[in-house]
Amino acid sequence: MESNTDPTPPGLLNTPHEVPFEHLDLEALGGQIGPEPEDFVVEEVPLYEASGEGEHWYVQIRKRNATTPELRAAVAEAAGVPERELGHAGMKDKHAVTSQWLSVPGRSAPPATWQLPEAFSLLAVSRHSNKLRIGHLAGNRFVIRLVGLAPGAQARLAPLCERVARSGIGNFFGAQRFGLGQRNLDSAMFALRRGRLGPRFGNRGKFMASVIQSEIFNRYLVARLGLGRDQVIAGDVVRLEGSRALFVVEDVAREQPRLEARDIHLTGPLVGPKMKEGQGQPRELELGMVASLGLDAELLRVLGRAAPGTRRDLLLHPQELRHEWLDDGSVSVAFTLPAGAYASLVIRALTRQDPWGQAEAPREEVRLDVT
Repeated sequence: MESNTDPTPPGLLNTPHEVPFEHLDLEALGGQIGPEPEDFVVEEVPLYEASGEGEHWYVQIRKRNATTPELRAAVAEAAGVPERELGHAGMKDKHAVTSQWLSVPGRSAPPATWQLPEAFSLLAVSRHSNKLRIGHLAGNRFVIRLVGLAPGAQARLAPLCERVARSGIGNFFGAQRFGLGQRNLDSAMFALRRGRLGPRFGNRGKFMASVIQSEIFNRYLVARLGLGRDQVIAGDVVRLEGSRALFVVEDVAREQPRLEARDIHLTGPLVGPKMKEGQGQPRELELGMVASLGLDAELLRVLGRAAPGTRRDLLLHPQELRHEWLDDGSVSVAFTLPAGAYASLVIRALTRQDPWGQAEAPREEVRLDVT
């Protein structure tokens, strides 16, 4: 359905909010991610372990300089099954060395007999009762090599890593979501006004809806952190640690110690009819960010048909953040992130510049698995 409302002139309200730098009282490292695929290593952390029994093969495969769709096509051909019958939990970076799990129907040729292209290596084989689905992923482990560091970086790294791990960074959507020249938001708003969003318009239709949700979230994140990144406000929607359970804060005095202990986490809106709404001041912020993008009730209804909505943590705390200086003066940084979080945000927080050393070359593959 096409809306007659066109409140957002291209290039004005459709400009993505600039992601701010954080922890500016500490000096940054400079530098960028190294140029080789081996400088960006990713390993999936499964949501659950394969049981060893069931009607599906579970295979862990390493790929180098290849996309997840290319991996799926190669596995389907080697296994002799239709690609649509394969399952995977998430998309993985292209210009990188990554490992991920796929599920393959048990009637396929045994994995030990597969002839895979040189870019792919079979690492582990098991079986399980169900097909892997998008979202069956706890997180990802990263090992990233940084080069071209600024003088004095060695003394700066440990304090900065400690701060990022302890205080966290904003869980923004970045360049991977908004595209080259940040043009995806204009394209998404154009599609929204013409009702061309959602699954019936394929992966692009789903992705365009997520672009709009992401921009609203980013704007809310900046505004909410401005009210205190370590403070609970009455009406905040918070997530209980270790679960997806959400509740609205009513008793600030009771919940503040829980936030400080990371027993609960502040969340922001990925707008849609199933999203849990904040109350009071947080709800006013949510509505303000929707209005700042020029969305009226009709456009929200169209967006809601394409994207049901949910909540996303406002802060990202890298786990197991560690570093190792290498003989050539570069540094290897390792950490674990939850599913849906971007490693580029961590690297950006450490280097305080474009992680890839060029204006328009995001390393991470477009993710189509975020609501």
